[in-house]
Amino acid sequence: MHRPLLLVFSLATLASAQLRPDGATASFRGSLPPKPVAALSAEQEAGIEKELAEVTQAFQAVKKHERAADADIFLKAVSYALDFDEWYDKKAEDGIKKATALLTEAKTRIAALKAGKTPWMDGSGQKVLGFYSAIDGSAQPYGVEVPEGLEYGPGKKAVPMWIWLHGRGDTATDLHFVYSRLNAKKPGQFQPKGTIVIHPFGRYCNGWKSAGETDVFEARDDAKARFNVDANRIALTGFSMGGAGAWHMGAHFADQWACVHPGAGFADVKRYQKLTPDKYPAWYEQKLWGVYDVPDYARNFCNVPLVVYSGENDTQRDAAAYMEGILKNEGLTIPHLIGPGMGHKYHPEVIKEVQAKIEAAVAKGRDPMPKKVTFQTKTLGYNKMFWVEILAQEKPWEDTRVDAEIGDDGTLRATTKNVASFSLSPDAKVAGYEIDGQKLKGGRTFLRNAQGEWRTQSNKESKESTVWLKQAGQSGPIEEPLKRPFLVVLPEGDSASPEITTWVNAESSHFLTRWRSLMRGDVRVKKAAAVTPDDMLRYTLVLWGDAVSNPLVAKVLQAGSTKKLPFSWTPDQLVLGSHSVDGRTHVPVMIRPNPLEPRGSVILNSGLTFREAHDRTNSLQNPKLPDWAILDITQAPNAESAGKVVAADFFDEFWQVKAAK
Repeated sequence: MHRPLLLVFSLATLASAQLRPDGATASFRGSLPPKPVAALSAEQEAGIEKELAEVTQAFQAVKKHERAADADIFLKAVSYALDFDEWYDKKAEDGIKKATALLTEAKTRIAALKAGKTPWMDGSGQKVLGFYSAIDGSAQPYGVEVPEGLEYGPGKKAVPMWIWLHGRGDTATDLHFVYSRLNAKKPGQFQPKGTIVIHPFGRYCNGWKSAGETDVFEARDDAKARFNVDANRIALTGFSMGGAGAWHMGAHFADQWACVHPGAGFADVKRYQKLTPDKYPAWYEQKLWGVYDVPDYARNFCNVPLVVYSGENDTQRDAAAYMEGILKNEGLTIPHLIGPGMGHKYHPEVIKEVQAKIEAAVAKGRDPMPKKVTFQTKTLGYNKMFWVEILAQEKPWEDTRVDAEIGDDGTLRATTKNVASFSLSPDAKVAGYEIDGQKLKGGRTFLRNAQGEWRTQSNKESKESTVWLKQAGQSGPIEEPLKRPFLVVLPEGDSASPEITTWVNAESSHFLTRWRSLMRGDVRVKKAAAVTPDDMLRYTLVLWGDAVSNPLVAKVLQAGSTKKLPFSWTPDQLVLGSHSVDGRTHVPVMIRPNPLEPRGSVILNSGLTFREAHDRTNSLQNPKLPDWAILDITQAPNAESAGKVVAADFFDEFWQVKAAK
């Protein structure tokens, strides 16, 4: 558990994220989380720490309760606020007031849980709830608005739900987010009739990417179970950073929503940052824009109603207009509602039209098994849309498409682009298949041969061929698995050189702190000897150190498999592909299937690859390194990188180093 910030922020405050001339968000205060406004004295902190310790001790009696997270979110919020000095009110007394209020609520909930009750779940109004994230086991909060008179829960009619993604709030850490939700006096931006609205925390301030993306789905699923939500009547909405999140998550997961509503918000890196060729980053980072850039997934909006809003004078209107043009080129005309005279906020009349359109789409509902599916992606990290699943690309990080439709004659016809293997699993009888004009009789998994012809693939053949093939869940880049459960294994001694020892200790510590401060969770950590075969299946292993300092790194490097890690690393020399450098002053970082358990993955000597300098705008909080890199650590880590990148690239589709050109 840990510590947070903020007052009851208005939507306008949270949505004020415009860019400064230096490319930073206007609200950026130099770091995430920012320095305190009114720091507490040592005596004031000691008082809160004492009360926190007492409530934490009481919590131990209920920590295994099904709803323990509903109390744990308050303890974590206060703990993090203390740890990171997240005091952003004008007076220290107001920060103390918030911390005290949260601890009081925690005590009340702990007492209720001991009695087997959850009274905060009863009735209508504002609620703040929690769940334990599968990524790192941390308690994550989210807010809920239940309209007056709405009946919900087991035995009741399933209800619709809107997900509202909040705007950027540099000071909206756990303490302030939870306090604002607990004490909200006014409803949110929208109040759809007979509909629950949830407000995910989204891991604070990361543009709804990385763990923030997963947070939305975990909050959604927790709310679905608690309130008996209709899975086919869920809308995704947001403004500013939340609008960017709606663009991103709407495009990447178009099959999950009854409607998508982006209000303002950026849609890509290059255009939003106004980058010219002389300012472009390394080639591989440009490739990695394809992880989140919405234009690369634009065709997916053919699968879901899209309602877009921009203020007439909002600088972020450009992103919506850009997307409007891209979608028009794909044959899709979208409603783009403009608030006359408005800057970065909703027009009081136009917002009514926005709400009406979303409500109409939600009332119609999502078709979970449509006859026609349109799918576009850049990576196997996002490889599924309804009943279409791409299993392998011909060229990774290139535009990849499948358009599939079941005709009136029962024939399933599909056209593809840049697809090497894919599966089709509609919940309907299919008389036959026609793939890129080629007729096939049976099967649901299809493989393109060397001559470019399609053939069906058996389940057994498919499983055997994908063990050492890039696939969903094992696709790279380095930090891609950090959206799912992971486990850190730290070094247990010194490395082969003092330089490596110093760097590994500093960077592993940096990752733990960085994850805690930005992604708002404490990572799982185990010693090498404690890592079990089950751990290797359940978690991506984040390994720090070399074969001398970390026994598990040694085992991975010494694995007898022909698919072992494709490099050698001794004190004298690090050899990776055609690159040979001093092993004392260079470190390999990479993502790979685990040679000890190929169904699992390992990350070596890396965590999040975007760093503190990239927090100045959410548009830059993207992966910065591909599948592997060699770092020269004689250049000290800084806010931009962990060292000087002397070589970096993607592995090929079989996780091997590409041949030098």
